[in-house]
Amino acid sequence: MQKIQSSNLSLGSQAYQELRRIILEGQIGPGKKLNEGELAKALGISRTPIREAINRLEKEGLVEIFPQRGAFVIQFTEKDVYELFLIRENLEGLAARLAAEKITPSSLAKLEACVEGFKEPFQEKDIQRYSREDIKFHQTIVLLSDARRLVKLVSLLLDHIRMFRLTTRGVPDRMKASLADHRRIIEAMRQKNPEEAERRMRQHLQRVRDGVMENIQYFFQNGGKPSSRIKEERE
Repeated sequence: MQKIQSSNLSLGSQAYQELRRIILEGQIGPGKKLNEGELAKALGISRTPIREAINRLEKEGLVEIFPQRGAFVIQFTEKDVYELFLIRENLEGLAARLAAEKITPSSLAKLEACVEGFKEPFQEKDIQRYSREDIKFHQTIVLLSDARRLVKLVSLLLDHIRMFRLTTRGVPDRMKASLADHRRIIEAMRQKNPEEAERRMRQHLQRVRDGVMENIQYFFQNGGKPSSRIKEERE
């Protein structure tokens, strides 16, 4: 955790950004209490901006506040995880449909760059790079939808998913399958086929969801932290 420095942002906004970061990175795990006094001391500020930050995080669904008990990082159930991926499938499916209607050669080139240069057998550097390119691929399609509210909804949804993301190393077959899915989505975009782009995106995210659900019991058994037994789940 980093102490708050002088900035144009208010102390509450800075505290919000820092608390949000450490929650999404898992430094404060699901179900853990947010101690206002300890957080204020760690950040070098008073409790008031900490309280303001916690209230903002509650509105985003990352924190739960219980009267007389305090604030706690949201703790997902297996049902919650399934529901989040179901919503993601529908939102990003819509994004792919909208993006396919207005795709340009330059935008298509950005998507193609996300899947180029990967050769089997995959090395460690390939896995690390693919993780970055995967995020870029999905973000690009959502932004190409040019639907402001949709972009905002997907961004918030992915914040929730990041909190239980299963990211241990391995399973190159899953990475291979995911790359193939991405290439099929790109082809539908190239053909400017909205229905096919949506169908391919939905199929891809269904496979991602199924892979996560196969491993979710290990995540919960490990107190909300990825276990070494969990396979890699990169979209």
